[in-house]
Amino acid sequence: MKIKSFIAYIIMTATSIAAYAQQDLMLSQEIISRINKNPAGTGNSEDIDIFLHGRMQWIGVDNAPKTGVLNVSNYIEDFNSGIGLSLAYDKFGVGHSNTDAKLVYSYHIDINDNLIFSLGLSGGVYVSYFNPYDNTVEDERKYFQASFMDEKETKINPDFNVGFELSQRAWTFGASITHLTNNDAESFTPGRHFYAYITSLIPVSEQFALGPTVSYMHRNQTDVMEIGSMAFYNRLIWGGITWRPDINNTLDPSIIAFTLGCEWKKFRVGYSYDLGIGSNNQLPPNTHELTLSISIPKGKKGYGF
Repeated sequence: MKIKSFIAYIIMTATSIAAYAQQDLMLSQEIISRINKNPAGTGNSEDIDIFLHGRMQWIGVDNAPKTGVLNVSNYIEDFNSGIGLSLAYDKFGVGHSNTDAKLVYSYHIDINDNLIFSLGLSGGVYVSYFNPYDNTVEDERKYFQASFMDEKETKINPDFNVGFELSQRAWTFGASITHLTNNDAESFTPGRHFYAYITSLIPVSEQFALGPTVSYMHRNQTDVMEIGSMAFYNRLIWGGITWRPDINNTLDPSIIAFTLGCEWKKFRVGYSYDLGIGSNNQLPPNTHELTLSISIPKGKKGYGF
């Protein structure tokens, strides 16, 4: 293993050790397709949505985290229900990877012509994998660190998420709990995460609209908040900025994410660049996300972003 500096090595090693107390994936463009965090967001549009997302973090550091998410959702009008599939893969630290596979269901209630309430539940398996051979240090004298355990380990656990959304044409409010049945933050499966968010779409003119967003996550002693806004031109081109402060360290700003995207017919392409600006940031501030999605027309239903 070759890591450019001793500080980077220590940080990445700490990430590996923290696998037993890890937290969910944090993605800058996730609000577009969020069923891996909140199953109630399934089937909230009129089309069949296929969403593919990739993230490469800390480019330039060996064994830096890599993430992939595939979400597929559909609305069945005869049953007022949304169904979907969510697959997430996360490779992080040294020798660690997680795979989260779930079937997703939501039930939609039309409160009135403009307001929809949905309840969601997802269930599947959470697979954690650790390969100790990836932790072998070429020169232990240089890093003062011996090799880790000498056995591969795979853990497969059942995993469930639950949540709700309340949405109309102008805004969507949602909340969810992930890893519902696991309250042990020291196990291979992450402990319970609590999410809440609100998004909106505010017309500014016939061509332009703004979409401010606020989201919050709490897990154990970790709190993450995101505050941002997107600007849309004819719903064809969009761009925005998101601020993720480090609220566990007196609001020291840690990440600013810049996003650009475009839509052609039913295809979407989005790109985000995360710039690490916190005073505790010791790793390269270059993190990239790429989103590809397609909407397959089917019927008419739903609001939401």
